[in-house]
Amino acid sequence: MKNLLTLTDLTKKEISDILEVATQMRRIVATSYKKGPQLIGHVVAGVWNKPCVSSTAFQLATAYLSGTACPVFGAEDVLEQCHTFDSMGVNTMVIGCDNGNIAKSIANVSRAGVINGGSSQYDPIGVLADLMALNSKLDGLSNLNVLFVGNRDVNKINELNHCLQLFGSNSIWYLPPDDFITTRKGIIIDRAPAAFSGVDAVIDLGLAAFSDPEKYYGTSGGISEELMDLARVNCPLLGSRYIVDNVGIKEYAHNIVSTRESAYVSVAMAVLYLLQRD
Repeated sequence: MKNLLTLTDLTKKEISDILEVATQMRRIVATSYKKGPQLIGHVVAGVWNKPCVSSTAFQLATAYLSGTACPVFGAEDVLEQCHTFDSMGVNTMVIGCDNGNIAKSIANVSRAGVINGGSSQYDPIGVLADLMALNSKLDGLSNLNVLFVGNRDVNKINELNHCLQLFGSNSIWYLPPDDFITTRKGIIIDRAPAAFSGVDAVIDLGLAAFSDPEKYYGTSGGISEELMDLARVNCPLLGSRYIVDNVGIKEYAHNIVSTRESAYVSVAMAVLYLLQRD
């Protein structure tokens, strides 16, 4: 594997291999001595609009594996910055920008390995982190019913659908019937109680600007406890730490946001290692 641009190009075995290596890398994340030798002499350059989960994870992942990180934020010309990185001899480039075609075009000509660090179309590292977090809480990824709620981070949908189908699981997306803007993908249910009923996990995608939270979540402050109670017992929640009961906002006991954050850096470590190994 020289590049990672989207998970939709990968097989079940390839995804499973990344998650298996990420599980091993998580031991470094969890230990007090965070210094593996896998990226000694390896330079990881990255471009992002501003500091974010992706940039933080790759800087930490590179440091944990004894590599050298070179992040750049807010480059005026992302494409030119990537060409400069390649000319200067970096080993791996992580490209986080809305235009996913930049990562693809650079991968076609670059000597360095290229990782899509998140674009308007795909978010492979974020989706792998979601899968790793779900895997750790549900004892596997097979035969699951996973519900998406919200309309913001829809760049995940194609990859999540692809991966869940590979493992024999189903994805459902709740969108209120008067959401005419969001492009429908996969199985859509427009009645919230029916969508939440019996699902194994819920992924909150967040809301786009000017969306009415009550139409998506049942309350103005986040997903209602009443809706979460319709899911399976101890249903894990990704994307948000909180739900809303009849008193107010409270932390949901089975949210796995912290697990996902730990998984994010573990996945970044795994992908960096696999790219340089190959």
